[in-house]
Amino acid sequence: MKSSLNIPICKLRSHRRGFLLIEAMISLSILTVIGLVLLKLSMNILAPRQWIMQQTLADAYMSLERSTAERIPFAILTGASSPWPNFATGRIAVTNNVSIGALPDRAATGVPIIGTVTRTRFADTNNLAANGGVGTTATNPASMNIWRIQSVLTFRVGANQYVKSRTVIRSE
Repeated sequence: MKSSLNIPICKLRSHRRGFLLIEAMISLSILTVIGLVLLKLSMNILAPRQWIMQQTLADAYMSLERSTAERIPFAILTGASSPWPNFATGRIAVTNNVSIGALPDRAATGVPIIGTVTRTRFADTNNLAANGGVGTTATNPASMNIWRIQSVLTFRVGANQYVKSRTVIRSE
């Protein structure tokens, strides 16, 4: 049996079958490319969220440092074993390793972020000489003590290193 074009019907069917295979291969290739593009876009969305989470953990820890610096009694702050040593006395700073928090992970424990906190304090220049300054009773008649308390947090996530600092001014 022949078609109206004088081509046998069995040959028409074999051409259609080959073309169907090519159409299916092209369709699957296009779907694969679309899937890879969507995967890349979703990864681009997740990367900033991870960075924001790291910064939020660091800010939360530095808020704890700031609140500790604001509420510590002056007797402890200015004492010999102060958590914030006096910069001028030669005991420049205290450095401690701390755990800032943990990033979420597939494991239940998460990925811990370990940082280093460096603490120091600076006396105001108008403090009396007994309190680390060069002021006199004429320049500081109220005998005010003003200290600048500084905490610096350094932490590393992956190949990137981050530094955050907080400074609190205390007066007595």
